[in-house]
Amino acid sequence: MSSKRRTQSLLVTVALSSFALALLVAGCSSNGGVGVALSRVLGQAFATETDGDQNNTVPLAEADVILLQYDEEGNLQRAFVGMTDANGNFVVDVQAQPVVAIVVEGMTNDGNVDISGLYNPDEPTIEKDLDTATSIACIAGISAINDGSITEEQLDEARIQNLEDAAVEYIASNPEFDFYNDVERDAAVAAVRSATNDGANPAAPGAFT
Repeated sequence: MSSKRRTQSLLVTVALSSFALALLVAGCSSNGGVGVALSRVLGQAFATETDGDQNNTVPLAEADVILLQYDEEGNLQRAFVGMTDANGNFVVDVQAQPVVAIVVEGMTNDGNVDISGLYNPDEPTIEKDLDTATSIACIAGISAINDGSITEEQLDEARIQNLEDAAVEYIASNPEFDFYNDVERDAAVAAVRSATNDGANPAAPGAFT
């Protein structure tokens, strides 16, 4: 069986290395909580799948939407918050906080895939689509918090943007990159973290060539 057909939970696997994800997060569904500021996060999730010798980008339709957020003790918690529609669109209401991750767990012709992204829920409405680049940035950001390099408060909008821009550049500079290959994905995450100093600065021009 090819690496693309392995059932895998990319971001959740990273989180499981240090955090317990057994508890559901109270009040993080679309109902929210009384007197709690909410951000409405909207986006569309895309993944790549093979079609012969070509890689196509397809929406993750009717896929599970998972919210990962930190509790008061700094533990990462996981909650199912809905599903994407037929076009891969999702809407999630999130309590205001420094940073959260949204993971879309779906399926392409190549098997099960996870696509994720980081969000700073500090505005009434936030729109961002998810793809392999946002997923690399997401794993990079969570990994940096995981190993103590940064805190969740430091993973702000500017750091996330730097990580995502670097991930886009990395993929463009490595046309044979296989997001579903563990070794290649880990190398991409490490390169993005290194080039941006965990998102503290943009990657230098030509950092991945």
